[in-house]
Amino acid sequence: MMKLSFLIAEDEALTRKDIKGILERAGYSVCGECGNGLKALELVKSVKPDMAILDIKMPGMDGIEVARVLHGLEIPVLLVTAYSQTNLITRAENVYVCGYLVKPISEQSLLAAVRIGYARWQDARRVSRELSATKDELRQQKYIARAKAILMDRDQISAQEAHQLLIREAMRRRLPLAEMAKEIIGDLPK
Repeated sequence: MMKLSFLIAEDEALTRKDIKGILERAGYSVCGECGNGLKALELVKSVKPDMAILDIKMPGMDGIEVARVLHGLEIPVLLVTAYSQTNLITRAENVYVCGYLVKPISEQSLLAAVRIGYARWQDARRVSRELSATKDELRQQKYIARAKAILMDRDQISAQEAHQLLIREAMRRRLPLAEMAKEIIGDLPK
């Protein structure tokens, strides 16, 4: 088990204490705790948690709005709340929370939600990075294909010859192939 650090934002002090106790007994650390959403956002900057557990109904700013901000900071969020209305669940879905537990919560349900929620968040980050890398590779391949077409047309050569010419010029100039392709495309008359 990875030792994660948690920020707990829960306006009921007893519930906050219970959550903290469950996490610490399981070997996790609690790096910050507070009773309202605005304070949670202040704390997150200094404590840099691996994950946050937020109540939905808190003074200052509700947990769903805090979760929206934390998603942008790449901090996964587990919501713990006494409310299970459809509109709250829908709002929670739209801010990418990792889990939603309705109080009262048990030790088993909290720890299971933490483990599964954090694992799914890691999976989502990995897929996002892979998607970004794939998009970048596709963009580079498009530049290369476009530059090859330009060279084929300009020099009346085959695709293979254009590709070899592109590689030779990139090597000569010590540029990545896609950068060389961009230069060729940029040299087109406007």
